Amino acid sequence: MKKLFALLLAVMMIGSIAIASAEDVFTTTFDVPATGETFTIYAWNDEFLGMLKNYYIPATGGTVDADGNVTFANGDKLEFVINPNDDGNYQAKLDQALQNGSHIDMFLMEADYALKYVDSEYTRPIESVGITAEEMAGQYEYTVQVATDSEGVVKGSSWQAAPGLFMYRASLAEKYLGVTSPEEMAEKVKDWDAFLATARELNEKSEGATKIIPSNGDAWQAIRTYRTSPWVDDELNLVIDDQVTWYFDFAKTLREENLTANANPWSEAWNASMGNDSVLGLFMSTWGIQWTMVGNSGGTQPGEGTYGDWRATTPPIPYYWGGTWLAVANTCTNDPLAADIIRYFTINEDSMKDYCLKSKDYVNNDAAVKSIIDDGFGFDFLGGQDHYSLFRDVLDKIDVSTMSAYDQNINTAMDTQVNAYATNEKDLDTAIADFKAAVVDLYPEITAD
Repeated sequence: MKKLFALLLAVMMIGSIAIASAEDVFTTTFDVPATGETFTIYAWNDEFLGMLKNYYIPATGGTVDADGNVTFANGDKLEFVINPNDDGNYQAKLDQALQNGSHIDMFLMEADYALKYVDSEYTRPIESVGITAEEMAGQYEYTVQVATDSEGVVKGSSWQAAPGLFMYRASLAEKYLGVTSPEEMAEKVKDWDAFLATARELNEKSEGATKIIPSNGDAWQAIRTYRTSPWVDDELNLVIDDQVTWYFDFAKTLREENLTANANPWSEAWNASMGNDSVLGLFMSTWGIQWTMVGNSGGTQPGEGTYGDWRATTPPIPYYWGGTWLAVANTCTNDPLAADIIRYFTINEDSMKDYCLKSKDYVNNDAAVKSIIDDGFGFDFLGGQDHYSLFRDVLDKIDVSTMSAYDQNINTAMDTQVNAYATNEKDLDTAIADFKAAVVDLYPEITAD
């Protein structure tokens, strides 16, 4: 989900918002005994590697040499294995390593497929490395649910919560819609009927120069979490609920009336839209603001590009998008180090607050976030707005009961058929039939009548 372009931006962003000055480095104790072994982490990009290098290693007294090699404070080395996520490559390489019993101490999971690993023998209970349920009590409940297996055992921990908002350009909203505040904008997108009416108004008043969002795929990020059923039920039947069929028609309306910029997520045009006037808004969650929007804004301070002109408001429906979980592999041989890393990024309020303030990510610790808000938080990228308070409001409404281990690939298959229907390449019955066939091709164990 955080594709290659966003990953490259993340590297640049580490330099601009994530690295503190030497005198501002957060420090904590490190009492993990040396093992003489390499600690191995699998991931799909270098985001977490950057977090280790820029936060955990300086805080605990480790070192990073000129070639980027990481040594923990006890002398043990880090091996960070990256397999890009394109076309399921990360999962394929991870599955192969896990099935072969290769040495992996920890690996990262995304929301779209976390349950696949949580409900497997390849992940260990978090309690097995000494982390108790009481320690995790400060995390947002939905993030714990995502990492809980079918037996009620927690097998992962996340440093971030990922509620989503509707992000919009303040200057364009005022110019074309007469909107002068996030509260007024919230009324313009308070539900999907209002959203569609605003899209038409914007298209008319801008004479087609500015669209409400880049593509129908952006709206799906919100809609997909509001379904009434998981993609696959307990009997392994594909479930296409009313929300899905409604989305097929909603996407077709957006396309036929030319209400979006037809810039598909993660495309060059999609990224560029954040720095020009082709779109008014985006559906974006916590991580997407600092890792994607800031880097694409064309500036690093207010007045440069679109930096400082963005605002956040309540979306038509509450939703989440993404998130990353740390999992301890069943081949882990260094429980103390695994536990220490997990505690630093996902449990300790002080270290999480430090990371939150410097990265502008939204950490998975409500006490840390509330403390930052109470201190008068504002983000200059958003004109000084406190968007964390809006995120907190959405968090209370997030429902992950429809999440399944199949989400990533089934969502991709559905997107292909939605676009075929929206562009009149196929009628609705054919598009849905082809979607069902694609799912069965991906997962022969699933029945799609």
